[in-house]
Amino acid sequence: MVNFQKVDKQLKMLDNYLSILSQLSNINHNEFINDPRNYGSAERFLQLAIETTLNIGNHIISIYNFEAPKDYSDIFIILGNHGVLPKDFAKELTNMARFRNRLVHIYWEIDTSRVHTIIQTKLKDFEDFKGYILNFILQNKGK
Repeated sequence: MVNFQKVDKQLKMLDNYLSILSQLSNINHNEFINDPRNYGSAERFLQLAIETTLNIGNHIISIYNFEAPKDYSDIFIILGNHGVLPKDFAKELTNMARFRNRLVHIYWEIDTSRVHTIIQTKLKDFEDFKGYILNFILQNKGK
């Protein structure tokens, strides 16, 4: 059974990260890309937000004995294949997992303008993810 306390804690952390990213998304483009405190904060909190979704996804995969993911992108695909997420949305989220890998492993090549665009246009994906996860949990409570 899903550990509701664990998922709830992760979702609260995600809300905190999204709040910070939302504030950073309101900074104008030039100020954002020219101040390392802005883009550095955005990169870190974006990484944390993505990792939180991956942690939640991994927890659900483990609890329901879905097949093991081969990589981070696979987590979203597996959730899509099992109806936790809509398949099209799950496929879109694989870009999020790939970007997380860039943030962690190829951080010196991160385009700060791209980070600014992502936090201005993609934060809703995290909200949608939360909704699908909560809906799945509620529908499968006790299973």
